[in-house]
Amino acid sequence: MMAITHAVIAAAGTSLMLGTSAPLPLALAVVGSQLPDLDSTRSVLGQVCFPLSSWIEDRYPHRTVTHSLLVSVILAVASIAVSYWLTGGLWAYIALPMGHLLSCFADTFTRQGVQLFWPEPIWCISVANPRRRLVTGGPGEYWVLIVAMALLVLGCWMATAGGVTGQVNQSLGLRGGSMATFNTHSNNRNVYAEITGVWTDDRSRADGRYLILGLEGRDFIVTDGQRLYHTGQNMAVERLSAVPGEETTRHTQTLIFNDDEPGPQLQQVMLANPGRQIYLSGTLSVDYPEAIQLGVFGRSMETATLSGESLRLRYHPLDQAILQLADQWVSGQLVVLIP
Repeated sequence: MMAITHAVIAAAGTSLMLGTSAPLPLALAVVGSQLPDLDSTRSVLGQVCFPLSSWIEDRYPHRTVTHSLLVSVILAVASIAVSYWLTGGLWAYIALPMGHLLSCFADTFTRQGVQLFWPEPIWCISVANPRRRLVTGGPGEYWVLIVAMALLVLGCWMATAGGVTGQVNQSLGLRGGSMATFNTHSNNRNVYAEITGVWTDDRSRADGRYLILGLEGRDFIVTDGQRLYHTGQNMAVERLSAVPGEETTRHTQTLIFNDDEPGPQLQQVMLANPGRQIYLSGTLSVDYPEAIQLGVFGRSMETATLSGESLRLRYHPLDQAILQLADQWVSGQLVVLIP
């Protein structure tokens, strides 16, 4: 029973502290939570690793050497070393010593306590009253398990919504939390901005849910599916929260033109991504600027500007660009965004 409680506590603590719900760090935290009981042949891990646990049990009392901060430090050093050789990042591998440390700390609430500072023979017990300490399999442990499971669910939910910091920032209406959420999830999910505010042109309400296309400084480029808006120019935002949505494959590519006709490359991008909204950003030198019609943007974001022979595009819809650049010869570079 205690092994399950340790596993859930370690997973919950790791999820909350690292802001993750990824399987690798949570699994490593669970493994780390079982390592302290390697000094007992009656534990689950002790039975699996019987020769080693038997050797430790014969030489060291229960809840001493394997429950110490020294072992946590050794595991941390080993995790850092492994992270340099394997992919996955330090944040994932550090979950192993974190799980070990959380398990040892949880045992300080039991009647026996643990020797955290081994080899110093000091028993660390968090509860002074012996009657208030946890007993393995007792009612108190079941309550701890229930709370730990709730914290694990909370940690995983918060991780998928931008982490603890992101959630706090968003609850306060701070832009940084929404930016963190977008940066975390935009590669594989659509991220939406739930906006409370007004339009800057007539102060009418602009409240709604918009797809976030990108960032410009501390502002967002968003779309309602038809037009694009800049939250710092077209909207006066009172509150903005970023919410991860459905899974998608977001990618970019670069197109380079050297006095070329842009139509074929742009058409190829459109044909390769049927039914998807595609946006262009970059600067082109055009040979016949007088023929380019930019249109009227109204309250929406100005996605194309023309200065002499220089055409600057900023999240400009591909279908409009194909029409505007017909019969043109251009030089320059465009970044294609396919959200």
